[in-house]
Amino acid sequence: MRLRDSTILQHMKSLQRTHKISRANFAVMLQYATFHQVAVVCDESITFLKRCRSHHIFPVFIDNLLLNIPHRNNDAVRIGIARLKLSLLNASIAAQKQRRGSCINGIIKTRSHLQQNLEASIWREFLDRNTSVCSQLRKRERDRLRKKHAKVLTSYSSDSSFMRPRAVPPERCTVLGTSMVDDDMKALLNLGPSFSVAIPANEETFDSVLCGIHRFAYQLRWRTHQGPTVLDRTSTLLASFPFPKPRIRVPKPIPSLELSLATLEVDLMRIYRKASKSRFASNLTSQELRGLKKLKAARQTFRITVGDKDGAFVIMPQDLDKALTNSALADDSIYETSSYRSFHQKHQILEAAVKCVLRKRWDAKTISRFWTNHPEVPTYYSLIKTHKLEQNVDLANIETSSIKTRPIISSCGGPADRISWLLVKLLSPLLHYVGSHIVNSHEFVDAIQHCRVPTSAYYVSFDAVSLYTNIDNNAAVRALLELLNNHREEVSMWGFSNEDVEILLEATLACNVFRFNNTFYAQKRGLAMGIRIAPLLAIVFLDHIEKASLTKGIIFYKRYIDDVFVIGSSFSALTSTLAKLNSMDVNIKFTMEDRDEDGFLPFLNTRVRFCNGKPEIRWYRKPSSKNIMLHSRSAHPTYMKVNVVRNLKGTSERIAANDRESDETIQRILSENGYKNGSMNTWRPHSAPDGIALVLPYLNEHISKQVNIIVKRCGLPVRLIFRPPPLSEKS
Repeated sequence: MRLRDSTILQHMKSLQRTHKISRANFAVMLQYATFHQVAVVCDESITFLKRCRSHHIFPVFIDNLLLNIPHRNNDAVRIGIARLKLSLLNASIAAQKQRRGSCINGIIKTRSHLQQNLEASIWREFLDRNTSVCSQLRKRERDRLRKKHAKVLTSYSSDSSFMRPRAVPPERCTVLGTSMVDDDMKALLNLGPSFSVAIPANEETFDSVLCGIHRFAYQLRWRTHQGPTVLDRTSTLLASFPFPKPRIRVPKPIPSLELSLATLEVDLMRIYRKASKSRFASNLTSQELRGLKKLKAARQTFRITVGDKDGAFVIMPQDLDKALTNSALADDSIYETSSYRSFHQKHQILEAAVKCVLRKRWDAKTISRFWTNHPEVPTYYSLIKTHKLEQNVDLANIETSSIKTRPIISSCGGPADRISWLLVKLLSPLLHYVGSHIVNSHEFVDAIQHCRVPTSAYYVSFDAVSLYTNIDNNAAVRALLELLNNHREEVSMWGFSNEDVEILLEATLACNVFRFNNTFYAQKRGLAMGIRIAPLLAIVFLDHIEKASLTKGIIFYKRYIDDVFVIGSSFSALTSTLAKLNSMDVNIKFTMEDRDEDGFLPFLNTRVRFCNGKPEIRWYRKPSSKNIMLHSRSAHPTYMKVNVVRNLKGTSERIAANDRESDETIQRILSENGYKNGSMNTWRPHSAPDGIALVLPYLNEHISKQVNIIVKRCGLPVRLIFRPPPLSEKS
């Protein structure tokens, strides 16, 4: 046995020096203190274990003992495990009682010896100090075990207590141009785009586990080789670079790490391989499973996309999708036909520009990371504006002209993707100097609460019509360079000049060739939604227009991309400002939305009205929204679902606390997505300080907890992340 609190030892040594206590008596004093402290710890442990038994929960060490028992889904095995756990808990209580009894016997023997061989004053001084130390030890141990009990209780009580396991969402997908989508297909699509279909552990799962482990090991070895370093600005930038390296250097093994890494791999693979032999439980109903099979069989017939504003699935025949796209691409004021040769030429021009500019600042190895020799051709797709569909139209027989779309040109992996990322990193600080720009609704609420509004003021919202495709790219670049020139001293440009930025911007925007249905097109006018730099250029371009348009009567003017909330001294001041905005560019036009009958004006996810100059702000959900969030049955870890629910509630409370109408709306949204009121406490994956990400596939909560235990005890700097099954499994 050993001392649990060594502070008594210093006092004992002081007594020995002062009173010339013999070594034999000192040894007995040490035994007495040790027996007393261990008895205190055993006493609190017994209380903790009995509390666990009374709540029908089990400490982690008991769960760990039974991790490797197979066939846990079998009812007989599950009952046997429960009985075995209870027996182990009772045995643990008995063992602690026996140990406490031994300590008490030791206390009696050593106390008798010390009372006979020490002076009364010395014995009393030692006894008082020992009693004080043991009291403090008891308090610490009691607090620690109470926290542990609460944590164990939470882990048992939080098993989906806020989720309805059989919840079925309402109908919220949109079917266009066909009557061939039956109720089974709709049942699956109603779950929403974020829903992950649970899949059993298979060879792909094992490959994913090995990939995650070896990626973690690769990063850990490099970190160990490099040692503690202070990254320079370039290294810091490249550390956040989201694109793969062109080549991989394999680090040398680290002898001190290899055994731990190998053990971790073996233990994790054992867990996942055992999971593949256990019974699989699908998270889909029988109707949804039928719908999944039908949709997979109809992949060549239907096109499944997501609505522009409602967040729900839209399904239509592929012929209708092609007709909508061809109709949009027929606008020769925006698009023209092109060729792969043109795409290749523009890629070469961009590569030359990147090399020319970046070589002034970085070495060839760093520069090579900002282009790719074999880029993907950007792809055109469109989002259906379901909120603009007429209410009484027959969607199964709808005309193409009645469907409005939002054009997107996906540039992921395209020639300008990487340099566009760099430009965003360099130029994003300029947005601090765009006076009207807001990042989110919280900034808007904060700004409007600090604004003094006279009772006679009038407020409306402006909305730019088809902003991206109507922007003059050259004018947008000039506006950005002007803003950069005005604030060059406040913004770090990493040594790049205005001319360098202009060269990179023009070369990036010139890469405007994309593909649809194996035909090449080029965008002649405007910015393509889908390139990283587009939102920043749009914000700065509108700022340039606004500076020349805002009149004296404007009290408040805030804009999120192309949505504006504006307060004027009078309605005429607002209409005058709108007219001036619309006159600044032949293609840029704003529309105006007035407040409703109750005086409320929606903006982002808020509704605002003014009463006697004071703002009244409420949380708001657009009527077009289908209220889709991560469904409770989705194959995501519970802690992710907890975060989704908390974020929804937290956003509403930050915008408008104690709003009964908002609370009722949130409860309805949560109910539609399979959630209910209940405890939302949950366990979290292990995350060591400054840990390296270890990404592993998520199967279910039981397997994840086993994985978490193994990762936690491996002793490596791990930040454990569980990745849900691919969303594409459902379509």
